Amino acid sequence: MVILNYSTDPQLGLVVAKYKPNKKVMATRAVIGKLQTDGSGIKAIYLHSDGYLEHAGRILDEHYRDESKVDELLALGDLSAIDKNIGNKIEFGNYKLRAENKQCVAYHRDRGEQHKHFDLLDSELDLIKFAKRSCDAEYVYMFAFGYWYVYSVEDNTYEFVELEDELYVLK
Repeated sequence: MVILNYSTDPQLGLVVAKYKPNKKVMATRAVIGKLQTDGSGIKAIYLHSDGYLEHAGRILDEHYRDESKVDELLALGDLSAIDKNIGNKIEFGNYKLRAENKQCVAYHRDRGEQHKHFDLLDSELDLIKFAKRSCDAEYVYMFAFGYWYVYSVEDNTYEFVELEDELYVLK
């Protein structure tokens, strides 16, 4: 979410609107998906916290490169947090154990919510719409053809780019 910050350009005498992060947003939401090789669509789950490139993007790129591990991650359903290990059931609010285990926290497994396996979407555009409308997500990650791709909702180009390329830009 962004807010406009207005300032005057002293050289041109124009009022310039600049985007500035809204400090009130506590979580960077994301959607994580995988293009199904059988052509059935894109499986997608919601990630509530730390969905930004430097955290979720880096974890996906470094620890979820194997298709079977991506499937295991999606099988958890919607996530509160992502980390390098799938992990085992823990008490939902036990942040210390989560950090020690460096594990994901899932709403069904760890909080006991009704299990929602995943959303099955027809296309990349449907995935982006789902991320914007249903999840208020800022980032969309998609595993396809053995690689991770990312889309920033603020971008509005409707194009996925290779995640590794975006992470390289951050270094």
